[in-house]
Amino acid sequence: MITGRREEPLKQTASTDSKISYVAGDITNSQDVDKIMNCIKDRFDGQLDILVNNAGWCPVQSIKDMTIEDYDQAFALDVRALVDLTIQSLPLLLKTKGNIINLSSVGAQHTNYQLSMYVGAKAAVENFTRAWALDLAQDGVRVNAIAPGAIRTNIWNSTNLSEEERAHEKRITDTIPVKRFGQAQEVANVALFLASDEASYVTGSVYAVDGGHGSF
Repeated sequence: MITGRREEPLKQTASTDSKISYVAGDITNSQDVDKIMNCIKDRFDGQLDILVNNAGWCPVQSIKDMTIEDYDQAFALDVRALVDLTIQSLPLLLKTKGNIINLSSVGAQHTNYQLSMYVGAKAAVENFTRAWALDLAQDGVRVNAIAPGAIRTNIWNSTNLSEEERAHEKRITDTIPVKRFGQAQEVANVALFLASDEASYVTGSVYAVDGGHGSF
């Protein structure tokens, strides 16, 4: 089951495999989270083994230019939506002794210029990960996080990036020891490991996938 705000990319992905279902919605809206959970119950008889919380928004601006609305938007998606989806998923995960994978960021521990809202939100995600791992360990539910560095996703392929955003991209590349952005598949590989029985003794961990960026 995949979800996102734009239906067309979801539909294209689902068309590649009959086992993939999708729900179009905005997870900052609790009613859309309800819709996701109802679809899991209807289409998969309520069986949920793995929850991957992979959504976020990264405003690039100084606190000097920030408004409280910018804070609300960043934390609504990066933190509140993750908590909402996890709370609503938990009854199903407890039944299957499943696991939760949260997407954090290298910035949670190794911050950079003009990213205060994003890195603040992702620091919360990492602390939720560790706290939930403790809460759920005796229930057999594992909770881990992945902290990607700069990953070549569609946001960086946009043709309308501002000069400030392009300068920010170059600053990031210059600080990565391997001198390149990562690929989405390189993050997915770690998620596959954490979701598998091979990681049965792994909980409360944060795995960096950052080209060495976090080693500084």
